[in-house]
Parts: sequence; structure tokens; C-alpha cells
Amino acid sequence: MLRFIYTAIYYLCAPLLCLRWVYKSFKPPQYREPMRERFGFVRKQQRPSIWFHAVSMGESIAAKTIIERLLQLKPDLNIVVTTTTPTGAKQIIEGLGSKVTHHYSPCDLPGTIKRFTRRIQPGALVIMETELWPNWLHHLKSRDIPVILANARMSEKSAQKYLKFSTLSQQMMKAFKLVLPVNDKDAQRFIRLGVNPNQCVTTGNIKFDQQFTCNGDESYFHGWEGDSKTLVWLAASTHKGEDEILLKAHQQVLQSLPDAKLIIVPRHPERFDEVSNLVAGLGFTYHRRSQPDAWNEQNQVMVGDSMGELMLAYKLTDIAFVGGSLVPIGGHNMIEPASLGKPVLSGPHVHNFSEVYRELVGQEGAKTVATVGEISEAVISLMVDEQKRQLMGQKAQAVVEHSRGALEKTVNQLEPFL
Repeated sequence: MLRFIYTAIYYLCAPLLCLRWVYKSFKPPQYREPMRERFGFVRKQQRPSIWFHAVSMGESIAAKTIIERLLQLKPDLNIVVTTTTPTGAKQIIEGLGSKVTHHYSPCDLPGTIKRFTRRIQPGALVIMETELWPNWLHHLKSRDIPVILANARMSEKSAQKYLKFSTLSQQMMKAFKLVLPVNDKDAQRFIRLGVNPNQCVTTGNIKFDQQFTCNGDESYFHGWEGDSKTLVWLAASTHKGEDEILLKAHQQVLQSLPDAKLIIVPRHPERFDEVSNLVAGLGFTYHRRSQPDAWNEQNQVMVGDSMGELMLAYKLTDIAFVGGSLVPIGGHNMIEPASLGKPVLSGPHVHNFSEVYRELVGQEGAKTVATVGEISEAVISLMVDEQKRQLMGQKAQAVVEHSRGALEKTVNQLEPFL
């Protein structure tokens, strides 16, 4: 009965969803969502597929990691990936390209999910992390299509919400053939909600198994490496609203450590000029990575306006601040600097990588900073104390190394369903 009530409410809200999708269809191409896909109108697959679903960026990163491994083992797999958000779509399209078919996720209406599954012919559905749609699960269970929840997470807060609708929650949980939680606590919550304990296998967090490549020249910031006393901190993947905070923090750092350097790398190339102008407007001496003729070892800031070199910048700097976290973007991938043994600083908005960040903070490999004063204080503290800086970086790297191995465990569990 609860599912029917839920479906009726969904139908009533459908016109508002349509307006939202129409609005998004006028956005730039990289953010455009074809509304027809939201109602299951996708091109027909010529053979059965494996369907992966990821909500946004964090889930898409995990899905991409699994898919790459599966395609190494079985290159002929026909894989369809759905995402809910444009940021998730971007991860899949840029990371996997023509190796998979990407669509935006169908809405949770009975007719839509029936249409969508007829067209993609899924032999199994792999849902990343926690995305529970009652009509999806009911329909796939009725057609005996296995549904697997991979890299599964369930916070205590979320579990309590699901328990308020225990009948519907149990129905959804019984639709899963297999649940692969990231840790034992999450596993117990899924079992409490109705998952069969024999179908719940803890595998760990796949995000720690990502492989990173350091592309580019080994001398990323020419002129600054020669002096062992020169310490460089990196503000990576920054968004509008963060740059000024970070640059003002660097002004305070320079008051205590006049030789300190900052590299600021905007997340989006279209902001390179904007951030460069902001740096100049605040009175810094600076140069841009793309303009070697202007490099000067006395400069205080470098704007990282090159593409594909962020891992190299992480590798060569001493402290890493991960952007998208001082504003409610959700944070970017702090596993990258942690895997290189760098102390990680981040703002409070980290919901894209919340479980990863929780591990790093818990093991003292990362620290949350939210204001100009907190950022400058943390940077100065780490710069003046080499032992503290190295120990924090080692702890961050240890979290990554200790957490690896989830990918192979997950792939082993998925193989029988392929």
C-alpha cells in the first residue's frame, strides 16, 4: 500500500519534475539533460546489458573504477550507465567514453521503468552506494533481474529514517540479491532494515582503489624547487567563492612566513583569467603555469592554468587544500593527495566524499578548516613543523593503503551476475 501511495504522490509531482528538466535542457551542453531519457525513451540495446546506476560524482567515480576492471576481464560486456546529475554524467562520459552507453536515470514511475528496462535489456542492475527507488526495485524483482547494491553505505541517521517506513523498506531490501557494504557497521544497518545476512558481504570502499597518474613535467613550479626552505601549499580544484578566502589566508601566511608559496588551481578552465585577475587585484606577485616566460622565483602565487597536471602538483607540494569544500559543492577527491602522503586540508562541505574524509580525519591525516584564520593557522602550523607535516601525510597515506582491496572483492562478488 505504501508503494502505491508513494507512486500516486510521484505522479502528482511529475509536472513539476518536467518543468525542472525543461529548465535544465536550456543549460550549456555539458549540463544539458535530455528530458526524454528521464521517461525511459532511450535507444534500444541490440543485446543484453549490465546496468550500472550512480547518482552524482562520488558514486560515478566508484562505478567507473569497477567498470574499468570488469572490461579488463570481459571486454565484450555491454554496459549501460545511468547518472542522476550532470557532474556524475561528466565523470562517466569523460572517464569511459564509448566503452559504455550513458543515459540520465529514468524517473521512478512504473511505466517509465518498464519502458527503460525493455530498451536496455538489463541482465543485472548494480546500484552504487545508496539509491533506493521503490518502483525500480519492485519491477526488477518481479522480472527476476538481480539487483546488487555495491560500495553500499547506510548512516545511522538514514537507517532511522527508513525504519519509519519499515514495511516499504523491507520490501525494497528484499529486492536485493546482494549488498556489498563498505564496512561492518553499514552491513549491520542494512541487515536491520531487512537485508538477508547471507546476501550481505562487506567489501570495503572502492574509492580507495582508484589509480592516479602524475602527468607532465617533473618541475611543475620552476624556480621554487631549488631552495629546500621554500614551502609550497596547493589550493586544488577551487570554485567561485573559495579563491578569495584562500588568497586572504595566504596573505596571513606570508605575514609569518614571507617565503611561503601558494599554487591555486581553479576547477574550471573558464575561470583561469578570473582567478588570475583576483590574484593581481589582491596585490600578490604571481605567474601562471601556462606562461613560462613570466616565471619568477620571487613570486608569491602561481595560478595553475594547465590541464591534466593536478596529480603532479599534489606530488611536488607540501600541503594540499582540496577545493569545492568551502562552498556547498561537496568537495573533490582527497584520496589523490592522501595517496601521495600529503597532509590534507578541506572545508566542511565534503558530502561527495564524506566516508573517505571521515576515515582521513579519524586517523589524523586530514583537518577541517572553514575560515581565513583557520586555513592560515593550519598552513603555518604545518609549514613550521616538518615532523608534524610528514606525520600527518604518512597517516593520510596509511589510510589509503590500508583501505585498498575493495575493488577485487567487489568484482569477485559481481562476476556470477555478469
